[in-house]
Amino acid sequence: MHLTKAAAGKLECWLETVVITALFLAGGFYFNPGDPFFIHAQFPWIWFGTLLIALRYGIAPGMVSVVIISLSCLALQYRGTIEGDFPTNFILGGTLLTLISGQFSTIWHQRLRRSDKLSSHAAERFEQLSRAYFMVRLSHDRLEQNLISRPVTLRDAMLDLRNLLAQHAGQLDKETCSALMSILIHYCSLESAAIYPVDRHGRLLNEPIASCGKGAPLDAHDLLLLSAIESGNTAYQSVNRLQQPESSAYLVAAPLRTSKGALLGMLLVTEMPFLALQRETLQILGVLLAYASDHADSAQEARTILALLPDCPIIFAAELVKMVRLRRDLDIHSSLVTVCIPPDLRLEELCIALERQQRGLDHSWRRDLGWSVQFTTLMPFAGPASIEGYLARLNELLQKQFGKTIGQEGITVRTAMVAADEPLNQLIDLLVEKA
Repeated sequence: MHLTKAAAGKLECWLETVVITALFLAGGFYFNPGDPFFIHAQFPWIWFGTLLIALRYGIAPGMVSVVIISLSCLALQYRGTIEGDFPTNFILGGTLLTLISGQFSTIWHQRLRRSDKLSSHAAERFEQLSRAYFMVRLSHDRLEQNLISRPVTLRDAMLDLRNLLAQHAGQLDKETCSALMSILIHYCSLESAAIYPVDRHGRLLNEPIASCGKGAPLDAHDLLLLSAIESGNTAYQSVNRLQQPESSAYLVAAPLRTSKGALLGMLLVTEMPFLALQRETLQILGVLLAYASDHADSAQEARTILALLPDCPIIFAAELVKMVRLRRDLDIHSSLVTVCIPPDLRLEELCIALERQQRGLDHSWRRDLGWSVQFTTLMPFAGPASIEGYLARLNELLQKQFGKTIGQEGITVRTAMVAADEPLNQLIDLLVEKA
């Protein structure tokens, strides 16, 4: 039976606590047999082991070490190995030293966890923004080049795929992968290829979930495939089958990998035009797969929200789930702000102005209700002061550009701090007007 990482860490903690304490006790008997606990020594060396345990693992393991030392002292006194009364002040001093060290360790471990979470979230968000930027640039370039022959833009195609993923709760099933394969054929000129999903252990399944042309039979020991799995990046052949022992059955092996590093599947290509096998096409291929993977992963995380609010953007819903998790685990604050705008002649202009007010980490959701528009902004790592600053900037914007203020002509604002509760309930409470 395999232990989980958390269970293995806890087992290691308690084993080290017992072993380190035992080693220091044994060292006391070896180096100072007349006073193994260093009660009458110039310095109580026995507490060094307990201090190390408390600094490394916190209060609980440190106090277990104190208990072991105290019980050992009582046992030796009972047997007559140590003479005199029980050293109450000595044990009390060691206990206080352990408590202080353990408290210091706990605070700093919590700060490190917060810092790690913030940095990992920022890195993931940066990766998503860079991919989104490339998608927009690529869409505009292709629109200029193929406006007549290919009127459907890449942005529209990926929007359709994103909506399909939302409907299927982020599952890369036959329908969603077929839609992704159609986009890849259209923009990357694939002739024969196949997409293979992975199981829960991250291993490729034997049957493809979508294919085109002659497909691409799976060879789990193919060098190009192994290289793509190991590196996590697209692998391709510059010259095909020049050296038979090192040849590959595939021209391209491209993983469907999320910004978090999770592998969702693998695209294997056996045939594509010679002129299409170049850096730009491979870069487009990699970004399309990464973009689809991120949206599939986000849709899975936010499936409960998308089931009730299907028009909610996938990334918005997934980020809200993450912020709730950070609030619950690390007490990191985030905020939600909803601006209700009545329909008028300058509605589009006002929505564009609100989008420009977003910070780099913010996410927005425009919800058209017919009788009004709700423009909701999720502000990660933002407390009450950030809400006040946002409202002040919004009021200034409305006065300068539209001659209005919050509360005039039906413009209302509702705010909320992200809590450690069910994210769907928090979102509904913010969107639904109370009577």
